[in-house]
Amino acid sequence: MGLQAKPTYFYLTAIPDRLTELVAAECMALTGSVPNEHGIAISERCVDVHRGAYLKSCSKVLFETTSLTELYANLRAARLYADDFRVSVVKKPRNLKLNSMELARDIGSIIDGKANLTQPKITFLAVVTDEKVWFGPRLSESDNIWLAHDKRPHVTSSSLPSRLARVLVNLVAHPGDSLLDPCCGTGTIVMSAAHSGIRAVGYDINPRMVGATTKNLRHFGLTADVALDDARQVHGQFDAIATDLPYGINLTKDNFQDAEILANLRTCTRKAAFIDLRDLSKPLNDHGYQVETILDVPKLSIVRRIFIASTIG
Repeated sequence: MGLQAKPTYFYLTAIPDRLTELVAAECMALTGSVPNEHGIAISERCVDVHRGAYLKSCSKVLFETTSLTELYANLRAARLYADDFRVSVVKKPRNLKLNSMELARDIGSIIDGKANLTQPKITFLAVVTDEKVWFGPRLSESDNIWLAHDKRPHVTSSSLPSRLARVLVNLVAHPGDSLLDPCCGTGTIVMSAAHSGIRAVGYDINPRMVGATTKNLRHFGLTADVALDDARQVHGQFDAIATDLPYGINLTKDNFQDAEILANLRTCTRKAAFIDLRDLSKPLNDHGYQVETILDVPKLSIVRRIFIASTIG
């Protein structure tokens, strides 16, 4: 296959054990496509994936071929030119029998222009499987900010992992949206949303948590509206809600209070992501939500569940 008539893009995702459905859900939410068994998704949608949690990179498809020989022929015919470029090779699976460095060198020798392996202005990505080869310039990649956010100054034992918080945000919100976390704790979700260009609002009933969120935001130079308030009484309209319902896993769950929270939040948005250890399907349905997706997030002996829901009417 030669140059693409209509622009398409290939995305690489991480493939962590036991999280296949979660990765697919994030990829679908951002790109409109799901990854194959190699963690490769093809889409006509071009997305800046710097905010990806499990979405790693976006590249434009210049060539999609069934063999390396065909790729070489297409590269020669196209007379591709670039200065300060580098070629990176990704094998799927990793034990595919080919030498990545030799392949990168062979592809680079066909491209006109000057290579720059240390500080390239453009990186061409060649993704090779048993069946196909995709080749094109890498346009964006995840900034992996959750690694830094997990080292925030203020954290509790029940705080949501930062990578999971980023997924939660990505499932329901986009840059430019407004997002509410009414039970913000130490601010993991609020930080992720603010970093992604989302107008983040965080409330908590505990003054210590409000202080912790404020300090964590300040530590990373992020801006969000954070205040003391009860999730049973907050009001306002938001494009999305994302929250880890109270409380810590070692504390008693107050089902009546949670019911009041769910009932109140229904009036604040049409799209929500809730994460909890319990099955929230019935409480959500009882309070006027339509559950669209349930995603299991297992870790050791604990299984959290993400509930993506919309409000009815």
